[in-house]
Amino acid sequence: MKKNSINIMILTVLISVFLPLSWNFAETENAEAGNEKLLENLALFSEILAFIKQEHLDEPDSKELMEGAIRGMLRTLDPYSQFIPDLIAFNTPNRGNYGGLGMYVEMQEGMITVLRPFKDNPAARAGVLNGDIIIEVDGESTAAMTLSEVVDLLKGEPGTSVSITLKRPNVRLPIEVTITREVIRVPSVKKEVIGDNIGYIKINQFLETTANDVDNALAEFNENNVNGIILDLRSNPGGLLGSAVDIASDFLEPDQLVVYSQGIEERKNFPAQGEAREKLPLVVLVDGGSASASEIVAGAIKDHKRGLIMGSNTFGKASVQKVFPLSDSKAGVKLTIARYYTPKGVDIDKIGIIPDVETSWFSRSEQQMQLKLRDHQKLKSFVEEHGDDVLEKLSAAEHASSDDRQASKLLQSYRRLSDALTEEEQIVLSDIGVKYAIARLTENIKDEIEHDPQVVTAVEQLKVIRLLTEGN
Repeated sequence: MKKNSINIMILTVLISVFLPLSWNFAETENAEAGNEKLLENLALFSEILAFIKQEHLDEPDSKELMEGAIRGMLRTLDPYSQFIPDLIAFNTPNRGNYGGLGMYVEMQEGMITVLRPFKDNPAARAGVLNGDIIIEVDGESTAAMTLSEVVDLLKGEPGTSVSITLKRPNVRLPIEVTITREVIRVPSVKKEVIGDNIGYIKINQFLETTANDVDNALAEFNENNVNGIILDLRSNPGGLLGSAVDIASDFLEPDQLVVYSQGIEERKNFPAQGEAREKLPLVVLVDGGSASASEIVAGAIKDHKRGLIMGSNTFGKASVQKVFPLSDSKAGVKLTIARYYTPKGVDIDKIGIIPDVETSWFSRSEQQMQLKLRDHQKLKSFVEEHGDDVLEKLSAAEHASSDDRQASKLLQSYRRLSDALTEEEQIVLSDIGVKYAIARLTENIKDEIEHDPQVVTAVEQLKVIRLLTEGN
């Protein structure tokens, strides 16, 4: 077939697909000019496609060519619009169970960035940290890849391995790690009653089941008569909008505005649902990994002055995506259709939610020190010698009288451990840093929560809020 014949055939097909899309704008003044421009671009596309089919050295796969063109087109729109070859696989993470490395990644300033590796999952065990930039996957550069393309490469059959090259801030040389894939099960919600009868809720992602899990946690807290709540949204990359609205509703008055979105024409309000609840003092923890649905919840609580937002600036993703299934195909396309705003009309895109109280977790160097202390023999020996409740004993010893010989002996042992880490291992950490490392080794699941420096600060803030409330 001649090149011109191929051009005409391809152009005819493309016009039949794309030209009707422009008819939605027929009532605008520039509709005719827009149609002409569209036809010119489609003609250019068809001509290039014909050259590829006829002249390229290797025989191209037509499906791969078209999918590549689609991905390229979507890439020019924004970081979040994407082509989805398999809708079933795409929706699996929202059900809380999928295969991969166990980390959330996001596109930040054109780079694939790790928002959070899950504790005790392959990526975390391999030493991947928040903020690491994935520059290569199996030796292939990610520079020209979309987020979905990188995620597809990271996923695979459990038991298979993938090599990723990381650029870590403040580290000169790239870091290469090989990680074995596993079936990743994402716990939606972690709940505990900690400290001075404080209810702690950690939301990892806003899934289909998350709102129900939070409701169950709040019901349990009510039975235990907790006197305050910490809602931990740190390193939570978001998820389902409906889940975020339902969870924000647990803390707001009925019909208070949670968030609103503004599309091409329509504004859509999302008010709080359900019945009024008892309003306990509330602190919400956020950080740079808190995005999308996390920011919706934090923004609503902040604007309505329902609780105190603590931590660092959130990620700043204020766009709304919708998945459109494609006809006669298992594929779909996800498009940005609107931008959302907090109840007071704040656009947080690329800015994020600014906390009421800024607090820091561990610095990047301290996080690296924490990695060195993972399963460290000196810490293990200390826990084995003094028991799994050693942190509770340490707290009691620090408040014991000076003539308490048992308390003094434990404090001396702890100081020897801290000095040995500094002098022999060059691991320099604050007191709370060492205790947090110990907490990660004990069997008491509350230890890691209660010795997290930001949780410690949140507990102190709740005490202040209660005192002020009682004073009024």
